[in-house]
Amino acid sequence: MPINKNSFRRYKIIDSILQRTRGYSINDIANIVNEQLYADDRPPVTERTIYNDIKNIMKEFPVNIICREGRYSYEDSHDSIERKPFSEQEKNLLEMALLTFSFFRGTSLFDKFNDVITRIMTGSVIRKLQNENKKKCIQIGEVTGDSGQNWLDTLYNAILEEKALTIHYMPYNDQINVRTISPYLLKEYRNKWYLVAYSKERASTNLFKLFRIQDIKVSEEPYFIDPNFSGEDYFKYSLGVFQLHGQQPITVKLKFLKPIIPLIMENKIHPTMEIISINEEELVIILTVFNTIELKNLILGYGANIEIIEPISLREEIKKELQLTLSVYK
Repeated sequence: MPINKNSFRRYKIIDSILQRTRGYSINDIANIVNEQLYADDRPPVTERTIYNDIKNIMKEFPVNIICREGRYSYEDSHDSIERKPFSEQEKNLLEMALLTFSFFRGTSLFDKFNDVITRIMTGSVIRKLQNENKKKCIQIGEVTGDSGQNWLDTLYNAILEEKALTIHYMPYNDQINVRTISPYLLKEYRNKWYLVAYSKERASTNLFKLFRIQDIKVSEEPYFIDPNFSGEDYFKYSLGVFQLHGQQPITVKLKFLKPIIPLIMENKIHPTMEIISINEEELVIILTVFNTIELKNLILGYGANIEIIEPISLREEIKKELQLTLSVYK
């Protein structure tokens, strides 16, 4: 129901009543409202009208009204309809943020985020988002298996507070190792979480998979700052998360054929990608990246629509890989 002058006058009276923590019944609220309306020389309203007013207030304003044993009050006594309401566009933006952040559901980070949004919105949008009948028009990639996100809160706080940690880490097909680390950076890649941290035992900055961490404790060791580490540059030459410590990136020249030229033009495959030439039949680019399994998988994924021009060594590596693949299908 649209808010008109008469209904808004009642809303303001009800608003002042609901701020009182003792709570009031519908009958109590109706009596107080009608007293004010009588003083304003306006006609009285029924309890049904007051009941509908309360529902409309929750719908139109960022407040949350609770009912305990038949008595109504604001869940937070500081709530008020005098606060500027959110526009539909603002509500939609918050809704999108909530749905996007649902990737972290099950972590304390999500709980804290949800609590902040709930206090900002005082429940009005939250209730709408949690309605089971609400159509989901945004889908977030679902986590399959252990992503390691249960350690996010602990690691994130350690990064902010510059605290060293002791972790029990299980490498692939190996025994659990104890590492003293100084965490620097968290990165999500393909629904898995990774940590960049300095390892005291290895005396170097390394990449750790969060789902391989078995336990974390605060360490008495001082937090070590690697002078060679840069958060902005660590993944600069990566196509994903893999690193080649101590090695230099290579410059790769690739030729893409007609069928996938629009795809490459629309989706830059790496920030260092530069177009050398383009026509209707082929696109030639260069990019500077580490020579990792991710680079080889990228090239192999384009099949016959890509050709490596440089370096020759990478061209030979891919040729051998293709020959091995063909031998499987003999």
